Amino acid sequence: MLNKIRIHQFFYLILSFFLIFFSQQHSFLNITDIHSSLAILFLIIMSFGVSHGAADSIIIWKTFPKFQTKTIAFLIYLSIVLLGLILWFQSPMLGLVLLLLMSMFHFGHSDLSHIGRAPQSIKISWGIVMTLLPVIFFEKEVKSIFDVLTNSDINLQVFVMLKFITIAFIASFLILLYLDKVITKKDKLFLAFEFLVTIILASLLQPVYWFTFYFCFLHGLRALINIGIKSLRDLMFLVAFTLPVTFFSYFLLFEHLQINYLNIIFSVLMALTISHMLLPLINRLLLSRL
Repeated sequence: MLNKIRIHQFFYLILSFFLIFFSQQHSFLNITDIHSSLAILFLIIMSFGVSHGAADSIIIWKTFPKFQTKTIAFLIYLSIVLLGLILWFQSPMLGLVLLLLMSMFHFGHSDLSHIGRAPQSIKISWGIVMTLLPVIFFEKEVKSIFDVLTNSDINLQVFVMLKFITIAFIASFLILLYLDKVITKKDKLFLAFEFLVTIILASLLQPVYWFTFYFCFLHGLRALINIGIKSLRDLMFLVAFTLPVTFFSYFLLFEHLQINYLNIIFSVLMALTISHMLLPLINRLLLSRL
């Protein structure tokens, strides 16, 4: 698996350098009004980005020998997704806080899972930075997004505090990585490059653009490799598997209920992340009853 991870790291770094150069030559990636692009970003995140979560269906299918147990596992998984959506729309502030906390844990453990011996402190530092990074460079834009998501006016001082927290964990990650005696020098080098290039991208791209790029091309692809996706055909199958979620989100939430794209994207991500993170527990509980 390490060879696939290394190939992905090269791919991500090359793509990032291209995007850094491209963003300097073209102004459309630097626009402040992203609403005209949200439909495209919605499709990218809901299909390609969410596809690594759709791989949970493969895990469920392979875990249980009996069709009846597979069905129960799917129903529990989808029920948790539905409850997550209900939670978000009943209390968007709680939903957003829950999404941020889960992301801080999940991003670090997923993105760095190929380094099994990496200390938890390094993984958590990575996850916190990847969750909050845009607030350093686009404080007001992040506040505007959070205000839309929660239908409120969050105090700007909250984002000032988050900015300092993020900077502190950037320093923490780099210091811990440098001092660590377990991670190989080669892995340290690639991690440092990924980390710093991602920070540079966050300084150049508007927050939603940056999140789309990171979520799809670093976190999403890395997760698919961790799961064991072996071919482009498997990836396309997973993207196709997410189409019902995309159509449901668009026709029911956007067209019928008139919910904006940002709320759809992040509410669905929150709901899916809850199920995604609870899947190992669901599997253990069901296996213990076989």
